[in-house]
Amino acid sequence: MVHKTILENVRDVVAASSSLLESAQNDIIWLLPPQMLVFAGQFGLTNQTKALMAKGGRVRGVTEISGPDLHVVRELLDFGEEVRHVDQYQGEFMLVVDKRESISSIPQQGVDIGALSLDDRVVGFWTDDLSYAEYLFTTFEAAWNEAVDAYKRINELLGQSSPQI
Repeated sequence: MVHKTILENVRDVVAASSSLLESAQNDIIWLLPPQMLVFAGQFGLTNQTKALMAKGGRVRGVTEISGPDLHVVRELLDFGEEVRHVDQYQGEFMLVVDKRESISSIPQQGVDIGALSLDDRVVGFWTDDLSYAEYLFTTFEAAWNEAVDAYKRINELLGQSSPQI
């Protein structure tokens, strides 16, 4: 039977994400706003992705990289995550583990995704529906292919032309 849960605030999304990441065996993909990456670090979710990578797993993500978020993205890159930048982030989020379980946003008006707090209302959908996970994975791949490498974006922000950070 397919499990489906509606998540109603950022705190619930973070808690559900922790559970999801703990079960990861091979691959994690994410499309997240920068503030959610901050929460991931604060609540130990990045430790879970590091543990997966230490076992040979792969983690890829897409976010909007701007000046205030450089330190977060640099940490992810240092851990070995593959990160890319997308301009004009629209506020959707998704997390897919092993193409089998996912959490994704349900679009809604009036949410300032750039200034989230843990108690802010968002609507997320958590499911182990394999067809839905595959749909999100395909959507992620399209975003990934259009996104800019994080190193290139960071160098642009720092005004450097060489491939160093």
